[in-house]
Amino acid sequence: MKNRYLEQIEQKIADALSNAHLPPVLGTPIAYALQSGGKRLRPLITMLAADACGSTEDATPAAAAIEILHNFTLVHDDIMDRSPLRRGKPTVFTQWDEATAILAGDTMMGIAYAMLSSYYSPPICQRLVAAFSTAFVEICIGQAEDLAFRSTPTVSMDDYLGMISRKTARLFATAAVAGGIVAMADQATQQALDTIGTAIGIAFQVQDDMLDLFGTPEFGKQRGQDLREGKKTYPILCAVASTRDNDDRVVLERYLAGTGINSDEDIEHIAAICRRAGVLQQAQATINHYIEQAQAILTAALPPTPARAELITIADTTRTRQL
Repeated sequence: MKNRYLEQIEQKIADALSNAHLPPVLGTPIAYALQSGGKRLRPLITMLAADACGSTEDATPAAAAIEILHNFTLVHDDIMDRSPLRRGKPTVFTQWDEATAILAGDTMMGIAYAMLSSYYSPPICQRLVAAFSTAFVEICIGQAEDLAFRSTPTVSMDDYLGMISRKTARLFATAAVAGGIVAMADQATQQALDTIGTAIGIAFQVQDDMLDLFGTPEFGKQRGQDLREGKKTYPILCAVASTRDNDDRVVLERYLAGTGINSDEDIEHIAAICRRAGVLQQAQATINHYIEQAQAILTAALPPTPARAELITIADTTRTRQL
């Protein structure tokens, strides 16, 4: 089932790019962004959610639109974060330039919306566009908060969780809800799908933050890239709240106040402080909490089907994700 859905998603993305008739100056960087790897997790959630809700409508266009929207956000985020690598490859703005990356991202957004209007009846299209538009605004708010936090020395864990709920988890939730919309699921089921997607998305981002600091080169990013950018991430905020070592606290508070992290030695020093503060264990407990919440709601809200079982498996693999 999973492989079949992934093949359908890839074909629909390829069709969308072909149908857009883009000149190479835009088509090439957009194809590069969309073909640079990734597990297609969000569109797969859309497909499985629709299946689990008993859809008789093709959810592939909505799923492909979700993936295109996701990659649009990555292209623009990489510019703002000055990230040199994405999935182990040069980012679009480093491979071309900032102007090309901005235009490519804007075009991807247009393609995503065009897919919804081309494939779905007006009632379904209207609901999908409303969900996508809300997600788009929430993601932008989350990104703005992430940027603002870099110059804010007093960021709480609640602030962080709210930010990642918007910046990262909102799209996971929209991916799940889109499947429910295509399947014409009732409001209660759509609300359950929203909660499920949000929980998976929060767990995903906490794991992402941990992999940034403790992951291997196979993660596809420069180690400690988040810290080099001055971000307030889960391991930093958790360590500040947990450490009992005064020297370690001074280092962490200096970072929170805006002292730059530039060298590999600085990154390793912060990582060692986080280990001593028990961040690895606390992060796993946090991830487990959200994954178990998602799985419990999945079990309660959806009938027992192979699609529901696959969604439960996807949630479970989030807690052990290495890439």
